[in-house]
Amino acid sequence: MFDLKKIKENPNVNIFSRKKEVLTILKNFTKTKKNFIIYPYSPDLIGSQANNDYSSEIINVDEDIITIDSLMPKDGNLKMLSSTYLKVSFHFNDKDHYFLSKLYNFAEENNYFNFNIYTPLEIYSIEKRKFFRIEPAISEPIKITFFWINKMLSFNVFDISGEGFSFLSDFGFEKYTVIENMKLEFPKFSSITVRAEIKVSIPMNSKYKIGVQIINIKPAQQDIMFKYIFKRQRELVAKDRGL
Repeated sequence: MFDLKKIKENPNVNIFSRKKEVLTILKNFTKTKKNFIIYPYSPDLIGSQANNDYSSEIINVDEDIITIDSLMPKDGNLKMLSSTYLKVSFHFNDKDHYFLSKLYNFAEENNYFNFNIYTPLEIYSIEKRKFFRIEPAISEPIKITFFWINKMLSFNVFDISGEGFSFLSDFGFEKYTVIENMKLEFPKFSSITVRAEIKVSIPMNSKYKIGVQIINIKPAQQDIMFKYIFKRQRELVAKDRGL
């Protein structure tokens, strides 16, 4: 779960507090039909219970109320009902956006829910950090594993940036295919499990270079990627200088 206090302290953050600005961002994001991440939070929930996150989609934005679809996975629907606060994050126009809200009311139909939450008073916006693609060290590879057509596959990352990576495969993947629960194991850092979309599948000698973009990466997961990238960049700079 992200920390709003730390986000506010970020020197690169833009804070939008005029209602017109807030509504414009939310309405334009709604048009993309992309998911956002919601973190139901209640003081009564402790430990791992308080850190669960769920995805949903905005259905409509009004002056005071945002209507959102049922949360996925669905156990978040009950967490939503018992929560005091809702922390929300989404990516739009190369920026990461965050806001705080509360549940207003909900409607249930055939075990599905539509929720109305309060339109936020402020949206915190941080421009997405950009990174060059770098190659992991051969002696310390980043391993990726995921389940694909009844088989567990494993590859080494070929190169990686702050928003995606590529790997070499003996066979191609169809463009725009979404892969669930793709696990990345970083050397000397925690592993992360992400949802990813195939962007390119390029023949390369006897193999295919598969380019992947991560979908709705969580801030804590992206921090691990950034830490690895910074570490690897320092290694490459030191190598170039002969240190």
